[in-house]
Amino acid sequence: MPAAAARAAEVDAEALLEAHGQAARPGPAVPIRPGVLEAVSQALRGPFRLRMTYGGKPREVEPYGVLLGARRYLVAREPASGEGYKHFRFDRIEAPEATETWFARDPAFSLSRHSARAFGSFHDDARHGRVTWRFAPEAAAQAGEWQFHPGQRVVREPDGALIVSFEASGWLEMAWHLYMWGDAVQVLEPKGLARIVEGWQRSDFEALPRCSQFVPTCQGGRVALHRGP
Repeated sequence: MPAAAARAAEVDAEALLEAHGQAARPGPAVPIRPGVLEAVSQALRGPFRLRMTYGGKPREVEPYGVLLGARRYLVAREPASGEGYKHFRFDRIEAPEATETWFARDPAFSLSRHSARAFGSFHDDARHGRVTWRFAPEAAAQAGEWQFHPGQRVVREPDGALIVSFEASGWLEMAWHLYMWGDAVQVLEPKGLARIVEGWQRSDFEALPRCSQFVPTCQGGRVALHRGP
């Protein structure tokens, strides 16, 4: 099976498991108003334009996909305000309605390429650029189990440390994730991200993250994130 088809099948399988109550997504998330997912899904299947109220204003957009995370974002074009792609937070969408107005999707658009421009679901083109992290030798094995970004490049250093680099934006979401690694990770670039995490890298974690961003100890062990010195 081609890689793209395999990834799509995996996502479909996850969605089916959730629908049948056989899978759950642990971790914090922002509640979404009833009917929003159904309206967005119907518009995407058309594809049809989606009419909604956003920020207190009526909008009509052409939906291209959804970014999943602690917050969910609708990726869409708004013909009335230009040709670029905008992100609309699901929790701020009100009174959504899939219209019967069909639109032609841009065949050059790729949701996977678009989403890869950010570390998480928040995009910030002004801060998009190269990111490089160095995981200490004692954390290299655990870090090697992770895919931090679909375009990441990994290099093993002679002392056993792991260098991970990729290109993306979303410094705040990066900082949230890096906090779990304590002082076992060093931000080499960008300088702005290094300043954000400086002073917050703890040395008293009893376990390093494993497998899941939301279940750090899924392979066993304990983690004490706020234990005193």
